Amino acid sequence: MFNKFVFFSIVSALLFSACGIISGSATKEPQPVKSNLPSLTGAWTINMTHSGGIMGLLRSIEITSTGSYTVKDERGNQNISGQLSEEELANLIQVINSTTYSQYNKPYGCADCFIYDIEIAGDDGRFSAQVDDISIEESGLSALVTSLREIMERELK
Repeated sequence: MFNKFVFFSIVSALLFSACGIISGSATKEPQPVKSNLPSLTGAWTINMTHSGGIMGLLRSIEITSTGSYTVKDERGNQNISGQLSEEELANLIQVINSTTYSQYNKPYGCADCFIYDIEIAGDDGRFSAQVDDISIEESGLSALVTSLREIMERELK
């Protein structure tokens, strides 16, 4: 009888401590770290690499403050340069200025997802982030990625 009591006590203590009941602390959902993207004043560049997926895509775009851009498709061996219209450049700047980035410290697992590496560098600072198809909505970067992908896809038809 003593052995059953000791065994039950040890198992109960382990279960309660694993659940956090003894300590009284509740587990909390990770809170996002929010930040604004750099404001695009003076000279700046935006770079995005779009990679992954089941086919192993590897594309990139770089846009400068003058509106010039370079789109590359490593798999298709394409390298295309061009110039955004004033309207396209203004729309891109508006998307960036209205974006608030939320970084979560949650692990994501996403086999065959697309990965987006984004970097913005300018007089107002530097920003970089990596998001995938699962984390993109929570990150706040969906509109920016969509805008950059539209330019890439238009040029790489």
